[in-house]
Amino acid sequence: MTATPAELAALIPDGATLALAPDYSGCSLATIRELVRKGASGLRLVGLPQLGLQADLLIAAGCVAGVETAAISLGELGLAPAFDRAWRAGSVTVTESTCPAIHAGLTAAEKGVSHLPLAGVIGSDLVGLRPDWRLGPDPFTGEPGLLVPAIRPDFLLFHAAVADRSGNVWIGVR
Repeated sequence: MTATPAELAALIPDGATLALAPDYSGCSLATIRELVRKGASGLRLVGLPQLGLQADLLIAAGCVAGVETAAISLGELGLAPAFDRAWRAGSVTVTESTCPAIHAGLTAAEKGVSHLPLAGVIGSDLVGLRPDWRLGPDPFTGEPGLLVPAIRPDFLLFHAAVADRSGNVWIGVR
């Protein structure tokens, strides 16, 4: 199946959870433009694992209600200005995470399980900010463990140069 950016944007309803690739890895800016053009609203963005230009454009257009991400910036260009304004105004909710926690949550969803364990975040202040993360002993070692719930976005948006009708996608050399 081939689709135009406008046709892809039409598939994403208001209020959907949309996972976005990082700026260095396959942005689909044409589809972002179409989401803005159609007046999308209430979107919840998940950074893979961080957010950048795509998110800032959607936030600037008022399309976003919340983000879950390890970071949001424009890299060497500095802060993401629309995000910064929206966050300060309280118009966008932020669910703070880490790169490993987001990858664990997405991996759990991919594997069809409710959660995955993660150790590296234990002891950080972030654990206290995430009531959906659970602390408990590792059943095999008894050591402290953190359970990160599956992250199940409604859509994952990325650009790839080559794909086939069977769903195989060539992301690139990275």
